Amino acid sequence: MNFDCIRSWAIARSVYKGANTLSLTANCPSCLRPKLLNEKLVSLGDQKDLVFSEKNLLKIREKKFALPELTFLFRHPYSSFKKILILKKFENYIYNIKTNPNYLSVLMSVCLESTAVYMNRHPKCLATIGNDSGIVSFYLQGIDCPLISLIKSQGHKWCTKTGNPEKESSVRLTFKNIDVGIQSCLGRINPIAATNLGGYEVSGYLPLMDKVGYCARLVGNELPMLI
Repeated sequence: MNFDCIRSWAIARSVYKGANTLSLTANCPSCLRPKLLNEKLVSLGDQKDLVFSEKNLLKIREKKFALPELTFLFRHPYSSFKKILILKKFENYIYNIKTNPNYLSVLMSVCLESTAVYMNRHPKCLATIGNDSGIVSFYLQGIDCPLISLIKSQGHKWCTKTGNPEKESSVRLTFKNIDVGIQSCLGRINPIAATNLGGYEVSGYLPLMDKVGYCARLVGNELPMLI
């Protein structure tokens, strides 16, 4: 993948993950699952009814309107319109910050899904991560179940998973409160300062968390969708 394709794929994956976490696709969890048609076109779902060019998907990072490919839309107007309504609901939700656990979970799913794409495909992240694998779990203080985890088994790619991972986490990051979690996702908190001031606690295999943090910051710089 070229750099623009990696970015557009990360956007598509994060929108899909976020909409699912928000339960906007409860009747059909896979309806927005991205499919790469080629390095220039991404379909949201297997039907090829809502298709975006790489160029238009990248407009989302600037909060601009992403125009779907009209040829595909006119072939399946009804299903396309239903998906557009889902995307509009997701946009209205994610761009209006709310200090509650549900919003933090959705925001975390968006940020970490795009981070997983970068960890799997971006040259700088691949060089940083190397052969490391494991489970990186993110918690909110006082809640036993992780908000979300980044997981990679040997021979597989990095992916996100909500709920308890099947194995013990390699490293855990626990946010002191919801606001710290949200501000961290938005890139408004210095990680070193937050650790020293007790904003969050990190335990386990710290070098892996440092690498994940580097990739997350790279995503924030290249895809500032939420800042």
